[in-house]
Amino acid sequence: MKWNVALAIVLVLFLLGCETGPTMIECTPPLLLHGDSCCMDADRNGVCDIQEAKPAVEKTEEPEAELPSETEKQMETTPAEEQPVEEAALQPAQDPETVAKLFAERWQEKDYNMMYTLFTPYLKGKKSVDEFKAIMELDPLYKKVREVNFKGLEQVNSTRYRLLMSIRTNIQDIELTDTELRLREGGWKVRAFADVFELDLFDAACSGYKQNNQYKTSDCAFDLAKKVNDHQYCSKSECHYVECLKALGKPGGMTQEAEQCRMCQPAMKTTNDCILDVAIKYDKVSACDVISENHYSDKYCFCYGGFAKHKGTSGYCNMITEPDYKDLCLKGYEGGYC
Repeated sequence: MKWNVALAIVLVLFLLGCETGPTMIECTPPLLLHGDSCCMDADRNGVCDIQEAKPAVEKTEEPEAELPSETEKQMETTPAEEQPVEEAALQPAQDPETVAKLFAERWQEKDYNMMYTLFTPYLKGKKSVDEFKAIMELDPLYKKVREVNFKGLEQVNSTRYRLLMSIRTNIQDIELTDTELRLREGGWKVRAFADVFELDLFDAACSGYKQNNQYKTSDCAFDLAKKVNDHQYCSKSECHYVECLKALGKPGGMTQEAEQCRMCQPAMKTTNDCILDVAIKYDKVSACDVISENHYSDKYCFCYGGFAKHKGTSGYCNMITEPDYKDLCLKGYEGGYC
C-alpha cells in the first residue's frame, strides 16, 4: 500500500514538470523573435527596430543662471513705455556676433549708456548706469581708450562665448581676457569689466591716481561726488570738501570748514591756526571740537585758550569741567607755550 502511494506522488510530480516546461514561441512577420518574446521588424532586415533606434541625446546641465538684481526685478514689472529707450530697443533675437560688434562700436564712441544696456543683469545689479559712466570717465586707463577692436568669438557652450577684443590707449595696446557673452533673459548679454563692477566705486574710479601729483585721488573724489550726486565722496576730496558739499547743495558751514582744515592744511597756516580762524570767523569756540581729545593740548591750550584770548575773557576756559584741560585753556589765554 505504501509503495502505491509513493508511486502515485512521483507520477504527479512528473506530469507537473512537463506542463511547466518551455513552450515554443512563434512570431508572425513583421514581428521577429527576440529572446523569449517578439519585437517589431518593420523594415524586415532581421534586426529589431528598437535596436536600430538612435540613443537619446543626453541632456546637458545648463549653467546656473545669475539671480536677477532688485533693479532687474523692478524692470520686469515696469511697463515698457516707462523703461529706458535703449533697453526696449535692443532685440533679444540678435545673434552673438551682432551684439559683440555693437558693444565694441559703442565703446569706441564712448556711448556708455548703450554699453550699459548690453550688460548681464548680474553686473547691472552691482553698479548703476551713472556709476558705470563715472568709472569709465575717471579711471586713468579707460578714460584714455582711443580704439576698440573686435576680433571674434570663441564658443564655450550653447549659452556662452568668449569675446575677443583689444583696446588701444595713447601709450599701449591691451588684450582683454575676461570679456564674455552669456545668454540671459532671451538675449546675448556682455559679462566684462570685473575691476569696474566688483570693486568699491571710489577704488574703481580713483585708486589709479594714488601716485599722480597732478590729478590726485582727492581731485577724483570731488569729480566722482558730482558725477554720481553723492556727498559721501566729499569727505575724501580733502581740500575740495566745502566746495564739494556746496556743489551738491549741502550746507558748508562752520563745522565743515573746520573739518576741511583738518583734512587739508592751507598754505601759510598750521592746521590749528586754520581751525582757530574758523572759530573766530563764526564767533563760536565749538569749532575747536573737531580736534580729537587725543590732541588735548592743541584743542584746549591752543584753540580754546586762543579763542578766549581773542575774546579777552577767561570765561571760555571756566566752562571746561576737566581741571587739567581748564588749566591748559588758561595757559593759552595767558599766552603761554602750549
